[in-house]
Amino acid sequence: MRQFVDTGTGEVFYEEQILRRPDEIVKVFRPAGRSVKFVKIKASQKAKRRLRKLSLAEAGFLLKIAPYASEGTNLLEGDNERGQKGIPLTVKELARIANCSYLTARKIVNTFIELHVLRRTDMEGRSALAINPLYSLNGKSAEAALLQLFRREISEAGEDPNSD
Repeated sequence: MRQFVDTGTGEVFYEEQILRRPDEIVKVFRPAGRSVKFVKIKASQKAKRRLRKLSLAEAGFLLKIAPYASEGTNLLEGDNERGQKGIPLTVKELARIANCSYLTARKIVNTFIELHVLRRTDMEGRSALAINPLYSLNGKSAEAALLQLFRREISEAGEDPNSD
């Protein structure tokens, strides 16, 4: 078994050989303690139409910031690699995550607020951004606070964000 170290993150990887039959399914498990995010980009016909309206830069920005959505609430929070864990991310931090300038990130965030992709909310006295669950959802279901935050858009769309 060979060992590799990622110079950027310091993570240790092991190379293993797995012999299997063509009809076998192999599942890889991460070690305990490592969190795995399952961010869903909505795939309903209505969601696809909404996503097609985004420019390539906007869609790329959304894809890059979606993993920072907290489970159930979709609040964009730090993960200790980018920003402090549990603390809302600023537009400047979102720009670093999306690898774009601050001005570009601010423009896209303002466009997303106008399009109701994002919404500003208050989190313990700090301004936070939340992603509309009709576009993307982290977790199995949206919490009541998230549904309330985007209630108008959800009722206009006639969709249930908690359905697949």
